[in-house]
Amino acid sequence: MPDFKPLYRYSFNEAKRLNELDEWQDSFAENRRCRDFIDEQVRQNFDGMHLGGDIPQKTIAEFGFDRTRWVLANHIQFHDYDGRFSPWNKAWAADIYIPRPAEWELKKDPSMRDDNTGFLLDSHSVLVDYLAGQVRQMYDRLNLYDQRHREPGEVHEQDFTDKVLILRDTVLKESARTPGNQLFLANGGGFGCSPHASGRAVMGEFLIDGEKARFNRSDFIGICDENYLPDWAREKLAELCPADAPDPSQGPTMKGM
Repeated sequence: MPDFKPLYRYSFNEAKRLNELDEWQDSFAENRRCRDFIDEQVRQNFDGMHLGGDIPQKTIAEFGFDRTRWVLANHIQFHDYDGRFSPWNKAWAADIYIPRPAEWELKKDPSMRDDNTGFLLDSHSVLVDYLAGQVRQMYDRLNLYDQRHREPGEVHEQDFTDKVLILRDTVLKESARTPGNQLFLANGGGFGCSPHASGRAVMGEFLIDGEKARFNRSDFIGICDENYLPDWAREKLAELCPADAPDPSQGPTMKGM
């Protein structure tokens, strides 16, 4: 999968504070181009009864999963009152954090606006719902780790030292977004390993190939539940830290085949 133009995930006001307005503007323009692409594909491929044309596949090939999901989720979030969107797609869209001002902020500051309205789709809600469902299923087929695969408990109270952690999918470039690349062994130190330290750095190595890296604590979903470690990860841990390696005969191995 190619690398796409980076999706800027913060608000205009945050970009201004961080001196990143150029990044915000470039991403906003690409959001609008994605919106226009989807609407044009719908116009060309909807015959009044059926929607064809492999629109989700073409949109992802042009813009990538992140931006495609962002544009569709933004539209559904903004129209969450619309009963033509399925509960599954509404729940999916709600899980994608898109910064927008709260109602009380808009009332307090009349100059404030929700810039995300600038790339709302023009297509019919039923068709957008169909496309969102297709994109959601396509992304699910990547079989990535998520909240379901971390150890139970309060992640903000867990010590990450020498643990196999799950990187958030969005931290990785789309071209490197595989379950194997999400597994990270925090064996290099860093104040971010401690739940109560002021530092954020977590250092270690990608379990799949030993590449050293540094991330922030917030870049991780949590500690990977041993039941979801694939066989290759168990074998790698046995080489790196034999005393702490999970028993390969215990539990299912569902990820990173």
